[in-house]
Amino acid sequence: MLSTIKLNDDMISLLNSKGINVIMPKENIANKDWIKENIENATSMLLTFIRFDKELIDMAKNLKLIVATSSGYDHIDVEYAEKKGICVANQPEAIAHSVAEHAVGMTISLSKRIIQGDRYVWNKEWEGFPGFLTGNLLKDKNIGIVGMGRIGVLISSYLRSFKIRKILYFSRKRKYEIEILLKAEPASLERIFKEADIIYLTLPYSKETQNIVNLDLLMSMKKGSILISLGRGKVLKTSDLIALLNNRKDVMLGLDVFEEEPLPKDSPLLDDKFKDQLLLTPHMSGPSKETSQITIHMALKQLIHYYEKGTVWNPVTNSCKESHDIENYWEFLY
Repeated sequence: MLSTIKLNDDMISLLNSKGINVIMPKENIANKDWIKENIENATSMLLTFIRFDKELIDMAKNLKLIVATSSGYDHIDVEYAEKKGICVANQPEAIAHSVAEHAVGMTISLSKRIIQGDRYVWNKEWEGFPGFLTGNLLKDKNIGIVGMGRIGVLISSYLRSFKIRKILYFSRKRKYEIEILLKAEPASLERIFKEADIIYLTLPYSKETQNIVNLDLLMSMKKGSILISLGRGKVLKTSDLIALLNNRKDVMLGLDVFEEEPLPKDSPLLDDKFKDQLLLTPHMSGPSKETSQITIHMALKQLIHYYEKGTVWNPVTNSCKESHDIENYWEFLY
């Protein structure tokens, strides 16, 4: 197994006990040249955010499995890996709570205008009652989840505690158990953008989801609504966001992901005139001090499961066989 990160002794011992030999860099994270030198004989790979393209896939003559140590996998040429019969799996579970908490934090900050209030005090402008900073309750609001995966489910679950009214969701598949447990309703994108007071985008990146939220949908947003994007930045076009902000002064956006990252210093999103409508964070919602090692450990468990049973829990390509044996897999999550 080729690891692009330096593993600790306990992790190495775990893999060795399963008969899996580990090749890893001396540094904390490998670079592309190191991968080129070591990839040829690897049968499996633990991959961080290093770009794994056609060139590297062609050099990996014996590779059968790539486990990404992240929820996102757009740094992997998944389509070409599929052609080569390589199973690609991702690791979304451990960060789900962190992303969902970030979403709720953004929601409260925007709804209650907390950031604007903080600036108002720091700028020494507070003289009387700041009525213009009056925010809104979450109670009785309709929310829309675009991408009802683990993160979307957790966001919905958290927000139920605030006595929200409706949960509308858009997903590739009906989630009947979620409809029962959280009283969620399946809905079209058009309905979500017209009816929801707060919309959450938690979609992964793919050809199908790229720019899936267009300007027409954005402009149809309910008056005074909030849009929070936490999945992948390429679901939205920056130019569409700018058009929305220029034409709809009543809406607010919370963005943790962007079409181009890091966000360019000359990005039109950083225009001061949008400050009161935007809450921007630098793709920081996923990592937390508690989940970084958990993510790697769970990725290793998925890799071991593949060697032992030929299946993975989180398949990305059709070359994988999906496992429904979740005994002990969720030990860190609840």
